[in-house]
Amino acid sequence: MNWADNPRLNTWLASQEAAFPAWSSETGQQWDFSVDSLDRLEQLLRERFAGWDELLAAEDEPVVTVPAWYLGEVQNRNCGTSWYRNPVVPTHPDQPKTPFVQLPEDPEAGYEDDVPPGSNPFTEIRGLFVREDGRRLRDVVSRYP
Repeated sequence: MNWADNPRLNTWLASQEAAFPAWSSETGQQWDFSVDSLDRLEQLLRERFAGWDELLAAEDEPVVTVPAWYLGEVQNRNCGTSWYRNPVVPTHPDQPKTPFVQLPEDPEAGYEDDVPPGSNPFTEIRGLFVREDGRRLRDVVSRYP
């Protein structure tokens, strides 16, 4: 099973990329895939959603999926990660249901538990509505060596 190249992932990525121009236009802002743009993305999400429940209710809609894609793309373009997604619909609750980004496998890198650093953009966005520790969306890029 190839988690980096499969129909579930490729269809999702194509859908988000196609929806990006309309989403970008609706925000009235320019999006350049820079780390600094994550501050504006965070502000936009905090203004759009009143809280966790409202965000979860919209999690399959472009108002959440496109920002999640954008957050992942910022990591891909600035940190060297790539997209991954389970090629089959997960049946176990511990398996990731949404796409995520991760650094490439590198046996010489000495990653903790031999797992390359990564991030699930959906989890990062959800975290905006539960974190009280001052973390920000932009902090995700500091996880990579």
